[in-house]
Amino acid sequence: MPDKSSKIQDPGVGASYQHKTKRIINPDGSFNVKRVGTLNIINDAYHWLITIPWAPFIAVVTSVILATNFVYALVYLIIGVEHISGVQPSGYLMDDFISALFFSVQTFTTVGYGAMAPIGNLTSLIASLEAFNGLLLSAFSTGILYGRFSRPISKIKFSQTALLTPYKNTKYDSIQFRVVNKRANTLLNIRASVYLSINAKSQQPGEFRLKRDFYDLSLERSSIMFLPLTWTIVHIIDENSPLYGINLKELVDRQTEMLITLNGFDETFGQDTYTYFSYFASEFEENKKFIRNFTVDDNGDIILNVDDVHMTEDL
Repeated sequence: MPDKSSKIQDPGVGASYQHKTKRIINPDGSFNVKRVGTLNIINDAYHWLITIPWAPFIAVVTSVILATNFVYALVYLIIGVEHISGVQPSGYLMDDFISALFFSVQTFTTVGYGAMAPIGNLTSLIASLEAFNGLLLSAFSTGILYGRFSRPISKIKFSQTALLTPYKNTKYDSIQFRVVNKRANTLLNIRASVYLSINAKSQQPGEFRLKRDFYDLSLERSSIMFLPLTWTIVHIIDENSPLYGINLKELVDRQTEMLITLNGFDETFGQDTYTYFSYFASEFEENKKFIRNFTVDDNGDIILNVDDVHMTEDL
């Protein structure tokens, strides 16, 4: 049997509240906290650009580069496109702006000068500033891009539900959930830590005060050496468990949440990675078991279906 589960102090998420709260950890692994008074995007641009999703990142970088070229094109237009060799004023504002924009792009990317080149000291000065600006933005974008690729992010997939189910051939129940690595890379020395957050009982029957108690749940097995397949993490609900004698309805009423931290060594990046997840009591299911999501083919190769990590069946 695993070591006895123990009550612990607040792990850093708060223990007392005036009103009911949502879950502590969101399904995407972020904490359910809206921060006020933190550094803004300008003061913390690097961290913001490193952590935002890819689509907004590409949109931001593209927008900054386009906006910079548009601003310089307007400057060249104000100076006069006749100060750009190879460009003749057309008499139409849009045509002249497009010519200035093409000249700006060539200057910004330092691919010119060919057919178009600056004429006069003022245009040459603006072009020099833009070329320097382009080098800085290119270097900054490259650094951010490298930072995004070099930042180790684990892709651990959790089963959609945790199971309240009998533990093997014993008299005890257990709570189980399953994880799998979505990537094909190797994770080593994976360790799981599971904590229980549950509202404390009130003096009045059937009511619970808004004070959380926290427990460090003992696990049947808290670490494994490799994670090439799936790992079913099990907490046995014996007499030492804080879940002992509590039914699912009471767990839901007491806003029970199981907080999970997984950490392991990512061989690709050569660094430790961390993953956070949680199950709310409403995501617990009773009297089911996980279906094995890997098979062996005729050649003896193991075939793992990552998407079937959620699959369960009735006992």
